Amino acid sequence: MDLSWELESLYPSFESEKFNQDRELLAESAERLKRWSAEHLHNRTHNDRETAQAIEQFLKEYNAYKSVYLCLFSYAELRFSVDSSNMDAVNRMDELEDTALAAGEVHADFSKWLAKITDLNTILASSAYLAEHEFYLYGLQRQSAHWLGEEAEAVIARMQRTGSKAWERLYMQTLSRLRVDIRIGGEAQNMSLAELRNLVYDGDVLVRQAAYEAEHEACRSVAEQSAACLNSVSGEAAAVYELRGYDSPLHKVLTASRMDQKTLTVMLNAIKESLPVFHKYYLKKAEMLGHSGQLPFYDVFAPVAGESSAKVTYREARDVIVSGFSAFSAELGEFAGKVFRQRWIDAEPRTGKGNFGLCVDIFPIGESRIITSITGNYIDISILAHEIGHAYHSSCLTGETMVNTDYPVPIAETASIFCESLIHQELRKVAPESETLSILERSLSDAGYYIVDFYARYLFESRLYERRLSGVLSVQELNDLMHESMVAAYGDSINPDTIHPYQWISKAGYYMAGNEFLNFPYSFGLLFSKGLYAQYKKQGEAFVDRYRSFLAATGKSTITDAARLMDIDVNSPEFWRDALTLIADDIQKFVESV
Repeated sequence: MDLSWELESLYPSFESEKFNQDRELLAESAERLKRWSAEHLHNRTHNDRETAQAIEQFLKEYNAYKSVYLCLFSYAELRFSVDSSNMDAVNRMDELEDTALAAGEVHADFSKWLAKITDLNTILASSAYLAEHEFYLYGLQRQSAHWLGEEAEAVIARMQRTGSKAWERLYMQTLSRLRVDIRIGGEAQNMSLAELRNLVYDGDVLVRQAAYEAEHEACRSVAEQSAACLNSVSGEAAAVYELRGYDSPLHKVLTASRMDQKTLTVMLNAIKESLPVFHKYYLKKAEMLGHSGQLPFYDVFAPVAGESSAKVTYREARDVIVSGFSAFSAELGEFAGKVFRQRWIDAEPRTGKGNFGLCVDIFPIGESRIITSITGNYIDISILAHEIGHAYHSSCLTGETMVNTDYPVPIAETASIFCESLIHQELRKVAPESETLSILERSLSDAGYYIVDFYARYLFESRLYERRLSGVLSVQELNDLMHESMVAAYGDSINPDTIHPYQWISKAGYYMAGNEFLNFPYSFGLLFSKGLYAQYKKQGEAFVDRYRSFLAATGKSTITDAARLMDIDVNSPEFWRDALTLIADDIQKFVESV
């Protein structure tokens, strides 16, 4: 099977006639937005009918602009993500961001103008097209309070190109090009950071320890540069969000995620309460792996004793995913099969390719593209299933306009982690009885990752922004902050001396400008999907169509309202405790099975 993806259905190349035609089309679309702004926002007084017509015209122009922009930028982003040395991709992204500045200024101006309309409900009732965009338009009215004046927003957007966006790109290039020398079985090897990190799943403890130590040294070698990137990205975010009237970067993230502070608080409280149960799991794992007392951190993701050391091929990963998804619904199984047949996936490990899993949804062509690396480990199947889950979620919004395809990150992670749950169940079903314990442990390992590890990441980022207000943090201060956060999450179950403090370097989410706190959404996704999976087990086939309708509604709902479609109250502590109890029950089975 071909491990590289097909991009020609998007564009054959940067030099292709199709790509350059769309560049011209984008410029024309941006110019039409400017003309619309000059005509409707500055020089005229509207009655209700004219106002409705003006809003509808803006939405159509803006949706058309976003459609072309997404195709062009996705292509450049995809090319860069698998080859960080591709300067054509970098230049195209810079050029596109220039065009986006003008459109962004009009959008901000439109939001301010929209906020002055006192009877928007009457306006929306006059047009079926406007009614389709009710959620989006009311959202803009609310968010307009956080937009600065047109000139200030334009300055911020332009400065970010050589500020946070440039620091983010430098970080991505640095990590993707990092090579590490390591000896495995007496043989010297040179690996990318992605290949090195996958060795934490190796069956040999000496390999895991050597990989972990090599990662520590690799991160240390780029620590000063990474600290400069992190300080710059976080410092800019804190300053800009303060100017826009947010209480904190977290306040901004919750607003953008359509999530209440209460929802986050009750979820985090439930997670904190549950940590001792996960500590019990890690201590049992330490015992199984032959450690006396605490588990070394390099063994957190280790396979349990007796697990097969056989490598997983790309073809085998496909077969497991298609089979597992088909057991849920024929539609999901067929979708996964299409993803493989039409080569939406780049799965080949290579130098210069980012060390992450990523799904880029290209709504205008009804397709997605997925970045991952198949290195032969079990985790490869889980990551790939996760990303295909994102692509399936997006496919459920087919037919929506561009502005109605934007759904909250925590809900996005729900769909992807739900698909991971399906694959865990498939593995339990097809594996021999001798593998049952190993498969259960793998599931718990993933749960610990999303709950315990991501809780530590949340603590680190929260404390980072608190400290960043007082100035730049040194490498040592960042190390101390990470170590404190990891100890707070993992407690006495992990030997604190084995926690390498440079983990803030290998977590790409901290450096993604405009995407702060990419941690708690994964915890939300795991626990919310647990609740959904429990419903699925009770309802069977009746759940399938309901679940698809839920995903289709997420572009035009808050998290609270979307959850209600599935009879879930995300502000209830009991919901989160019940979801965590499902994991606790599996932990108890694991502890008692040995």
